[in-house]
Amino acid sequence: MFKQRLIEALAYLIALIILLGLFSAGFSAAYVIVTALLSIPAVGAIVKVGVTIAVVFVVTALLIGLADRLFREHKHDQKNAKEETH
Repeated sequence: MFKQRLIEALAYLIALIILLGLFSAGFSAAYVIVTALLSIPAVGAIVKVGVTIAVVFVVTALLIGLADRLFREHKHDQKNAKEETH
């Protein structure tokens, strides 16, 4: 029983090491590719425009979510105030 658990634990450790190695190799390759692509001025400009659009989209979504939450809370408070007066 101990031997089987030891083998299973070692197998999990080996799998974890392999996954970490693949992750680091993939990250390194992606970094090299992105760095090479960003050295081209047109690609750099496209990436900057894309990042700007993404940031504007996220900020807009957050503001709309905040406004929606505040409106719903306001309506909920109005409903509670109306129920308390009756």
